[in-house]
Amino acid sequence: MTTLVDSSALTELSALELAHRIRKQVVSPIDVVAAHIARIEAVNPALNAVVTPTFDLARREAQAATDAIIRGDPLGPLHGVPFTVKDNLDLAGVRSTCGLIPRADHYPDRDTTLVARLRAAGAIPLGKTNVPENCGDYETINLLFGQTNNPWDVTRSAGGSTGGEAAIIAAGGSPLGIGTDIAGSIRLPAHFTGIVGLRPTSPSSSSLPQDGIWPPLAGRLVNLNAVGPMARRVEDVALAFDIMRAMPVQPLDLGALQGERVAFWFDDGITPSSNAVRAGIRAAVAALKRAGMLPINGGPAARRFANIGWVKYLGDAERQAWAAGFGNGQIWSPLEEIGRALRRRPRIATGALVLWTAIHYGRLVPRVNGADWRERLRRQVHTLIGSGGVAVCPVFPTTAPRHGWSTWQSILLNSYMTWVNLAGLPGLTVPVGRSAKNGMPVGVQLVGAPGAERTLLAAGLVIQQVLMPVWHGPLPTSNRPRRRRVP
Repeated sequence: MTTLVDSSALTELSALELAHRIRKQVVSPIDVVAAHIARIEAVNPALNAVVTPTFDLARREAQAATDAIIRGDPLGPLHGVPFTVKDNLDLAGVRSTCGLIPRADHYPDRDTTLVARLRAAGAIPLGKTNVPENCGDYETINLLFGQTNNPWDVTRSAGGSTGGEAAIIAAGGSPLGIGTDIAGSIRLPAHFTGIVGLRPTSPSSSSLPQDGIWPPLAGRLVNLNAVGPMARRVEDVALAFDIMRAMPVQPLDLGALQGERVAFWFDDGITPSSNAVRAGIRAAVAALKRAGMLPINGGPAARRFANIGWVKYLGDAERQAWAAGFGNGQIWSPLEEIGRALRRRPRIATGALVLWTAIHYGRLVPRVNGADWRERLRRQVHTLIGSGGVAVCPVFPTTAPRHGWSTWQSILLNSYMTWVNLAGLPGLTVPVGRSAKNGMPVGVQLVGAPGAERTLLAAGLVIQQVLMPVWHGPLPTSNRPRRRRVP
């Protein structure tokens, strides 16, 4: 089997194209995996995105995948294609920490079901990617591994909590990844790094189980969280989503968008968005209008202050489960952790502590019913787009900010994202270009009716074909290490 493509060029290809070339024996899984390992080794010192590499495992599986091709064995849709896994999802025999010091030596004995489905389709794991402690921050930083940097500008945030995954995909170290989204954790990093990220409907159907996830999902946390794929191209996310839900791989139906509504708005109803974000939304809506969709300018009123509804949707059992996540099963008090931080003996980074404290004491907000807020959001979105339409709106008011932003600003700005989780709706981030002001990526958020993921993906593909027909990633990243460790 002869490689006809420069190994460095392999890391610029989509997962779908890699799978096609492997099946046609243009390239071998050995070459593909080697190219991505080399890319990770080149960029990771500056990014700190992959925290537990599984390169030896990947090389063994690449050899086995190549041998299977030579034997003429049946091949899965992702045969020989590498992928990465967020460090709160179990990968058998590989350290799974969720960024927590108490879980530094946790080695699960089985894969998370959705990871197992990707592997059964032939995908090869390259390693685990960085997260904030307990997935509890919009900035990817923890006291165990340090900070993850944005490949477009290492002084800027890669977002959280799936920031390590987004950073390494954008940098070309992985063509495909898997993350979780309980309050924007897939969509925000995808926007900050210029990739595609899907948060499916929650609670998920039985075909999208949420086992093998940390922190433990108790009660209504299951209704807020979702596991989803991330990649540089919409078609890769669509392929992975079909595999993850154990469904036949099918092409997206762009014709189904014809005559459906596309509602759009530019902010969270409180904080205005930047010119770059507003321009991105207009461009995305224009692309969908050309595809036959009917634009409607207006958004759900209940998106305002949705972070309060998100917090009030949780009960004592959910808050205890979240607290126990920080202590690997032992319930830690946020007040105790604040005291430890003041004595310079922290066990978790400041951003995660601030967000956890807000969640813990948010229960004291009077006369707010989170369940009613959830239903109100769902009704308002349905009124806007029905069952077959799409909403186009911001993921965040600006492009990726400088490091440290989340410590205080995230509490004020997370309604841009959390309203989708509170409503339990599917959301998709799609890149639409780069800011003329700072050169950073700009993404838009597409939201649909419950179970309408393929509608979102079809709309995302239309936007990609018009605005991002060719993937252009960041320039080579400096190898200067930036592994800041802060309390």
